[in-house]
Amino acid sequence: MHDSVTARKMYGPPRAIALAFGRPEPTIAYATPLVIVWIVIATILMTVLSGELAIVNNEVAPLRAGPGVAVGVAILAVAVAVAHGFGITAATLAIIAASDGWPMTVREAWRGALRRPGSVTFAVVVLLVLAAIVLIVTSLAAILPVVGIAAGIVLLVVGIILAPLLLAWPLVVTRRKSLPAALAWGWRSPRTFLGQMAEPLGNPRLAVVVTIVLTGVVTLVVTWLAGLLPAGWWTPFVGVVLALVPSSLVQLLLAAVAVRGAALRIDEPLLATAKDAEVAPLERRRGALIGVAVLAVPAVVAALLVAVNPWQIPAYAAADVHRVWNSSQIVPWQDGTIVLSRLGGEDSFARVCTGGECGPEHEMLSILPTAIAPAADGGVLSASWYPIEGADEQSGSFELRVTHSSPESLATWSGSLGEDASDAEKFDAWSGFPGDERVLGGIDSSFRSATSVFNRGNQSLMAVAIDSSGDAPVIASIVRPSESRTATLALDFCADADCTASERTTQEVQWASWSTNSTTLDVASTGDGGSAVVTLTDRGEDEEDVPLRVISATPGGDWTTEELDAEVPGDAVTDLDQTHGAQVAIGADGLPVVLFRAVDRSTLRLFSCADASCSTASITDIPAETDLLHTPALAIDSSGRPLIATIDGAVNVALLSCADAACESRTSAPVLAAAPTDGGFSHGLALAVDDEDRPLIAVGLRRAGSEAKATSSGTVVACTAPRCGGE
Repeated sequence: MHDSVTARKMYGPPRAIALAFGRPEPTIAYATPLVIVWIVIATILMTVLSGELAIVNNEVAPLRAGPGVAVGVAILAVAVAVAHGFGITAATLAIIAASDGWPMTVREAWRGALRRPGSVTFAVVVLLVLAAIVLIVTSLAAILPVVGIAAGIVLLVVGIILAPLLLAWPLVVTRRKSLPAALAWGWRSPRTFLGQMAEPLGNPRLAVVVTIVLTGVVTLVVTWLAGLLPAGWWTPFVGVVLALVPSSLVQLLLAAVAVRGAALRIDEPLLATAKDAEVAPLERRRGALIGVAVLAVPAVVAALLVAVNPWQIPAYAAADVHRVWNSSQIVPWQDGTIVLSRLGGEDSFARVCTGGECGPEHEMLSILPTAIAPAADGGVLSASWYPIEGADEQSGSFELRVTHSSPESLATWSGSLGEDASDAEKFDAWSGFPGDERVLGGIDSSFRSATSVFNRGNQSLMAVAIDSSGDAPVIASIVRPSESRTATLALDFCADADCTASERTTQEVQWASWSTNSTTLDVASTGDGGSAVVTLTDRGEDEEDVPLRVISATPGGDWTTEELDAEVPGDAVTDLDQTHGAQVAIGADGLPVVLFRAVDRSTLRLFSCADASCSTASITDIPAETDLLHTPALAIDSSGRPLIATIDGAVNVALLSCADAACESRTSAPVLAAAPTDGGFSHGLALAVDDEDRPLIAVGLRRAGSEAKATSSGTVVACTAPRCGGE
């Protein structure tokens, strides 16, 4: 023991990194209480706040900033600070014992920390103050970047100046001095001290600054590399590891730097107790590995809880997109989702998404109505109206074409074009969905002076819809000449999954809607493909307008038309509604289910048809909690229960999960919350389910928590579980 003490007087205690990580006691003493508190408090808060949280891109996130979440974060912060104060006090005792040359077990370190409530409290207060300062500077940087950067520089300079105060920490823990006396001693710590050559950095200020800078650079690099990883099951694991491990290792290393600096300046053991025992060499570096393993436990627990989702909170991948227009559709394909979005007569584009990422917008060749549906091979079927130029400006026609896009062609088409792309490649990318087109039908039309077949207002003359849920797809379309109220309603029953051939049946109807969207016309086929059911809506301003019709037909041409009760109670919300309409799906009993929203009404009405033609139906009105109007969004999964997407009073996108086929009993679960955006709210909302019953949502609002530009006003959601994790 005498030789060891002599060596320490000559060369000083072991290096700081050896004191902190040479033996496992300091890391275990620090990490264990931190891990226990983190797991217990975080789990309790997740349970209590489950209604205000979601799992977004494999990370737990608040639906929106609110008092509940803020209080929860504050409770977790205080609990973690207390655990840190206790753990760093215990770890410092173990490091001091190692610097004095005698062993201290983890239990002894914890008992010592329990006997030092003043040191624990001091560490807690310091951490909370530093966290508050960092939060303020970070918030300033987000709001006023220049002010935030200036504040950060000032904070760094102040930290460098006050660095010697860190030497007071070992004296506070060992009770050698009172807190004021210890701080004064640390500030006056001399540059000349016993074993000066043993401290290569020369003074505590430089030692502390170099330690923080080096560990900070390493942490930033590791965090940047982790940010390059795509979202996956590993996301919560990596996130929690990055939140705990670097900061914990820095705390231990700073404590060791302070202990070593104090030990070099005091010619006696720091602890009053000394044990006449040799300890094993400190150069084994086992402490860091064991500490990382202990600190990784919450990461493992977080990954398991996110994967299992015992709270049944919404879980989904979210992609931020520039926009989702009023008339929108979303369908699954082999590698993700496809969103089709159209602003009547102005713009029409498609976007291919995979998980939490979406490719570039692909403009459609035609701005007239287009519909999409999933294809049996994992691709997509699309049907589009095209304007065809006539012999003169007052003549022309409209042509309906169907296209089958294979998964391979979609994968190629969805990518960005390189700068060296040829004109032909650019044309293919911006000429609609890839694949061979087939003409289904058309209609000739004449136009008044100053208008033509290419006029934007022609979008109100037609609509199209596809359903591929049956044995073979069925395509419904309607079109009328520009000067007539008599429209041709057509059903094309495809002969195969790719619709390479079809059988058409038509019927004339009176219809004169002034604007169309994705829910003006909808279609659903029976399971055997022997018939199809169509919903057709109209503005209802004139006496001859029929607000809602259910029309069924067979390939042989047997047509049935029923007018449903569209008198929805309530006052008009707006007089500029372009998102009213209806959707139809086949329920578990094989009969149609219709979701309808009348013009200027926020209340939704669900019809559960009693027969195939919907001659009678039970009605369930679903009041909305908001005046924001949006297109009806209905899906029926394999359970046979309707699933309805809506927007509630807090501007949350919510899923109404019906407990029965008629939706007389239902629960509403918010999925995502809206955030302010420079692009406004487009009223676009679309819903579908994939072949595993997982909901897919496209909505014309920017989600809270999004890091996209303020001009981005669209979100694409792909849920990771049926009913998005709800019941």
